Amino acid sequence: MYNVKELRERLQEKVSELGISPKFQENPAYISALREIDDLISGMNMFEDHDKVMVNTESGVISFSYSSPSGDKYSLSISSNSPETFKCIKTTEKKPFVGTDGQTIEQKEALEVVTTISDKGFITIDQSYSSIDNVNCEQNMCNNTISGERKSYSNNGLMMEREYRFLGTGTLTEDIRHASINSMLYLPRQAFNIGGISYNMCKESTKLVRDKLDTARMIHIENGNVTYSATVPLNQEHGLQDMYTMGGEPFPEEVIIPAISQEQIEAMIARENNTKVQEDLRLYANGRDNYSYDSNLDTHFVCKTMTQGTSR
Repeated sequence: MYNVKELRERLQEKVSELGISPKFQENPAYISALREIDDLISGMNMFEDHDKVMVNTESGVISFSYSSPSGDKYSLSISSNSPETFKCIKTTEKKPFVGTDGQTIEQKEALEVVTTISDKGFITIDQSYSSIDNVNCEQNMCNNTISGERKSYSNNGLMMEREYRFLGTGTLTEDIRHASINSMLYLPRQAFNIGGISYNMCKESTKLVRDKLDTARMIHIENGNVTYSATVPLNQEHGLQDMYTMGGEPFPEEVIIPAISQEQIEAMIARENNTKVQEDLRLYANGRDNYSYDSNLDTHFVCKTMTQGTSR
């Protein structure tokens, strides 16, 4: 046995010991997947307790549980069912509290991250999320809010697409104290499976498709209708391997992206330490010095807001 501190320090080694394919090591996005697991552990706010909580490794599963001083309970497991995939599941049981109407409120969360590599070395990271509570629920029922996210990377580790899907809030026909992880995650696990029972349940989605090295096409859909479509600049605070939008207004009514110099392009690429990621960024940098974007000139630009309801 070893503690959580050692798990975080040697996460790459410990996950590799689960028997996953060596191909994962060849793709820089493997580190991105491990970082997601580390972020889940970090979110437990263990602080000095991370060297006291012990990790179990049994039947090919890495796992541990932790109860915080505030009364929240966590559990986390990492496993692999095949050489081409590994997954991490984190559950959170919030400390019960009494609501304004005197009801004892209970809340649970389950979050699963599944990382898969294809024969050609492309990596996909799927995240499934479920949150349940017993607010004003009948016996043996609870409220259930579910969502999913998919990140797709090239074989050189560059994120090509990213999509978030909010499936909505419904009812889970189980008592909150006995609701299983599989029941909670049943629908969100199918969020991106075309033809799956929950695929068409999507209430809201936002998709990014990389356009240039520092831009992406963003499409936002609500209840089946496109409410936003534009090319947007990417946030470069943490580099350009992944895709993050700029802060501020999530759906700006006007987007203007100027052309940049070759020197600026080289500086952007140089911020990435991995040569494979740099290689793919160079492909997307082709013609960027002559490329500019103005949403006012984009015939496919859509911006429908609650306040203005505009579109063009």
